[in-house]
Amino acid sequence: MRKLFIVFFVFLIGFGFNSCQKTYEPGDWSELPEYPTEDDDEYTGPTKTLKIMSINMNLASTPANFPKMVDIAKAYNPDLLLLRQCDSKTTRANSVDRPQVIADELGMEVYMKGRSYQNGLFGNALLSKFPIKETFGLDLTIGTAGEQRMFAMIKVEIEEGLEIYFAGTELETIAADRRPQVIDILRVTGELTLPLIFAGNFNEQQASPGDALSYLSGTFSFACPVAGCAFNAPKAGPTGTYDYITFQDPGKQLIVSKNLEPFRVPETANTFFPTTAEIKVKLAP
Repeated sequence: MRKLFIVFFVFLIGFGFNSCQKTYEPGDWSELPEYPTEDDDEYTGPTKTLKIMSINMNLASTPANFPKMVDIAKAYNPDLLLLRQCDSKTTRANSVDRPQVIADELGMEVYMKGRSYQNGLFGNALLSKFPIKETFGLDLTIGTAGEQRMFAMIKVEIEEGLEIYFAGTELETIAADRRPQVIDILRVTGELTLPLIFAGNFNEQQASPGDALSYLSGTFSFACPVAGCAFNAPKAGPTGTYDYITFQDPGKQLIVSKNLEPFRVPETANTFFPTTAEIKVKLAP
């Protein structure tokens, strides 16, 4: 009897462990996910338009170029803004808190998830015109390149009682390292019930998708036409998309009203044009 009890107990432990592990399968990238757009969605109630922007802020050791990047953000005046590869109070940035400077210029709140670098931080900053209610930062699995990549997310209240998530990342350049990193992210986003807008550089192209785009396409829709996302780099003659804007919408509350496109004027101070998109959120009638 004692032996039977032990066997049954071990079975329960094993069953519970396996049932708690969620597996992820790549999506079918041969067909882009369908999503509601302004043209084909039948919703006619009130909406709120969100202007989304993603900017590569990597200026290396040229702090004199930072004002140009501030001007770009001010020219578009986004509601939600990702600053990727961004310095905050580092030596090479002359100890300037770059995300806070841009936030102050645009009247936004800011959350930064970064790693220690040159007496400051280097990583991803999320800025919002709306009150930030919650923040979340995750260190992604370190791959063979040995660089710490990060995922940042905030919950914002865009109207009284109406909240959404906004997130950003910069995935590894080595293909084998991106798979565990994107699974890290999906384990977080898979638990969300509110809409999530997710921007960043996934370091993969739609013409030859790897694990990052394939896995994300199983859950996220891309703010792009069926033909594919617009290119934004290199600025001398763009050949790839390096700042995607995507969304996860379990409650069917989002409508893409303007697809992703490069933001060209004023011209970026590095080789990456920022990207922008507009997404409408359905409001209660």
